[in-house]
Amino acid sequence: MSIMETTESMDAQPLTTEQLEQAKRYILKSLPQILEQSPEFVVFVEGVVAEKFPRRDEFARLLDQVEAHRRETQEYKRETDERFDRIDNRFDKVDERLDRMDDRFDKVDERLDRMDDRFDKMDDRFDKMDDRFDKMDDRFDKMDDRFDALELTLARLGSRWGIHSEDLFRKTMKSVLEESFEATVEEKNLQGEQFDLVVMKNGDHILIEIAASVRRNILERLERKKNIYTSEVGIAPARIILAVGTINSRSAQIIRDAGFDVVEPDDDFYGEE
Repeated sequence: MSIMETTESMDAQPLTTEQLEQAKRYILKSLPQILEQSPEFVVFVEGVVAEKFPRRDEFARLLDQVEAHRRETQEYKRETDERFDRIDNRFDKVDERLDRMDDRFDKVDERLDRMDDRFDKMDDRFDKMDDRFDKMDDRFDKMDDRFDALELTLARLGSRWGIHSEDLFRKTMKSVLEESFEATVEEKNLQGEQFDLVVMKNGDHILIEIAASVRRNILERLERKKNIYTSEVGIAPARIILAVGTINSRSAQIIRDAGFDVVEPDDDFYGEE
């Protein structure tokens, strides 16, 4: 079959492989001469080419679009890289802040440890202070026992001697207190007031007022002596004891309620004061 017959039969049915190869060889061989001898065929070929392939200007626009897309992609990549760099910088700063916070927490832990040590030492000191207070309580208990013994001695002496001789009673009490209780005992005269016995023991000052009986102004007298002694000596008396030969229970209780101690005979005396 000739090429013309092949061309005429193209519309009838699809070309076989052999026919297609013959057509391609004929076109490649005859196309330049056809285009030269038949200008209208040039238009036809250009139409076919334009339909199957983009024109040069369209291809140029396509290249421009590809280039624009490439630039946009590069710009987006650059911006993305910058954003990631900024994010990395922020993370670096966050890491630095976290490191500083760790350092601060470490310092806080150290301070807390030091505070714990100080509190432990304070606890030890408080324990020692508790021990000292316990010992002081024991000493005060012993002092109370000795003062009770002193009051008992005063009561017995007063009952035995009837405090008829105050001078003898002073001397006897001075001897008993100094020799038996290892106390310092003095007589004082301050601002015209006679202080019968001043007992000093372990820093405490005890005033003992000796009287055969009491008058109605006994409270004022005791309070005045207390103030005089505090003003002159600079030490407030720890106790003020009234040793009296005769006193009724009501007066004795009034004196005790005022904060003074009363040593009286065992038998109450209800007479005029």
